Amino acid sequence: MTRKRERMMVIVFLIPALVLYGLFVLYPVLNAFVTSLYNWRGIGEKTFIGLQNYQKMMHDENFINAFWNTGKYVLLQLPLMLIVAVVLAMLMAYSMKRTKWVAFYRSVLFFPYILPSVAIAMLWSAAFNPISGLLNLLLEAIGLDALKAQWLGQASTAFGSIVWVNIWHTVGFYTILLFVGVLNISQEVIEAAEMDGANRFQTSVFVILPMLKDVLMVAVIFILINTLKIFEMPQLLTAGGPNRSTEPLSLYMFQQAFSNYNFGYASALGVVFFILILAATVLLMRLSKGERG
Repeated sequence: MTRKRERMMVIVFLIPALVLYGLFVLYPVLNAFVTSLYNWRGIGEKTFIGLQNYQKMMHDENFINAFWNTGKYVLLQLPLMLIVAVVLAMLMAYSMKRTKWVAFYRSVLFFPYILPSVAIAMLWSAAFNPISGLLNLLLEAIGLDALKAQWLGQASTAFGSIVWVNIWHTVGFYTILLFVGVLNISQEVIEAAEMDGANRFQTSVFVILPMLKDVLMVAVIFILINTLKIFEMPQLLTAGGPNRSTEPLSLYMFQQAFSNYNFGYASALGVVFFILILAATVLLMRLSKGERG
């Protein structure tokens, strides 16, 4: 009877969570898939068209471009974000013994993460202004006029500018995550490596990083998911331009729904988007388990 009661208690406690999960996760996904089978303008009657929206994607150059842009964001932003976060976490960990300002440094690093995306977009839009922007003014002041550019107005620099803003905005979160992981490593292990003659670089690369494997995997999953979902900065800084060079899949889906009022096609894009994020997450978790095994 005790086991039965325990099982019943577990089920009772799980029911509210399962209801919320079904209501806010499973139902929207299922509803999006059903809507993707129709031609629907958001109001009026729906016209069933089967899998035509998915077939349309295969010949939609704008979808292919947005898909490729999303891949470029991942390939560029994920490694850069991880490298910067690891370096900053290591620097903070080593500086703990030398300065009492570590708490201040942590606050400064984390501060951009809590700022609204709109405020950050306005800040960097002003900084990237080709005429009065701080970046071009600084380049001019130090005699590097040749490097001045329309940072958000040309394809060659707009993409990198958005990646930089995203890293500046969110790297503090991943830095703190990795910093906590470094603090949880036994000091005896680090001291033993130093006694064996390892310098700080060798200790960081060959001792600390391998022991951060689980934390690094969590950080990679978070960065990957957030990069795949990238939306605010491309929308606020460039609106996907110039010439759709910074338009990710999420922004293209948004435009199809709320600019073109093609909710059926937008729902099909959403289903593909969901499958893409799910597949990437599952793949990373499988790789993580494989390494542990």
